[in-house]
Amino acid sequence: MKGEGGGEGVRLTGSLEDMARRCFEGDEGEKSVSGKGVAVFMMLVIVVAYLTSMFPPDYALAFLLGLPLLVLATSSLSRSLLSRRRVAGGLSAFRAGDATAVARVHRFAAREFRLQIGRHRARTLGADSEWGTARAALAEAADEAQRSVAYWQARVRQEPDNELAAGQSRTASGLDDKLRSALAKLDARAETLLKFYNDCDARLSLMDRYNQDMEETRRLEELSGRTDVAIAGAEDTLLAIGEQFVREAQAVGRALGGLARVQIRSLAGDAPLDNIEYLADRIIESSDAERRAVEDLDRVLQQG
Repeated sequence: MKGEGGGEGVRLTGSLEDMARRCFEGDEGEKSVSGKGVAVFMMLVIVVAYLTSMFPPDYALAFLLGLPLLVLATSSLSRSLLSRRRVAGGLSAFRAGDATAVARVHRFAAREFRLQIGRHRARTLGADSEWGTARAALAEAADEAQRSVAYWQARVRQEPDNELAAGQSRTASGLDDKLRSALAKLDARAETLLKFYNDCDARLSLMDRYNQDMEETRRLEELSGRTDVAIAGAEDTLLAIGEQFVREAQAVGRALGGLARVQIRSLAGDAPLDNIEYLADRIIESSDAERRAVEDLDRVLQQG
């Protein structure tokens, strides 16, 4: 980016460039709502004028019937052309490093990343997520297995020579260990994901601070112009803040893009909840690989 006095801007490509386009297109979408209202109002005025006319000639009637469609078509075309021109102008200003355009896109980017993180967090760790469903089933089964272990161990103490009690005690203990292991792996995976999300949130907080720094620096630069006081390096400061924001945004964007491709599947396929031991086996088999995948994404974020 650049300050008010000119200079070379930060050239952005990739995801942040796409966000800039969506940012300015979103602004135009909001403006078009009022434009549509004006067009509808004009059409209604024409219709009323037509209805209040007394016995118009045939040529006037045909004109009045076609005029609303002509107005709507013309209005729509002019709005489309104006919208494209404004979006192109906004993108051009952003690429050139205009402080106002850059600040707008930066705020939009931070807001978009925050929404993406919130949606993915709810999808992977929410109460209704696959992880939440699997954990609830495992926790309930683990509690039941622990109760069974306690019962059969008590029976073994009562009748040490009872082979049935001894066998059932071993079976219950083995199932309890497996369920507890699967539950621990699910919780470990959740902790890894939470760390990743928290790291993303920390980056977003930095991005918010960069935006605030940029805004305050820009205001100070404008003030220096009004009061004719030279502040050395104001433009360079703005440029450095903008570049640092871009680095943080690209790191978050790469990490979120990778996370979208990682299949965080707590059920590890189509394991049925009514077969809890099979479910536990699948979770134990797949957990380490999925955890490593998320840890790799976290490293991408830290190295960004």
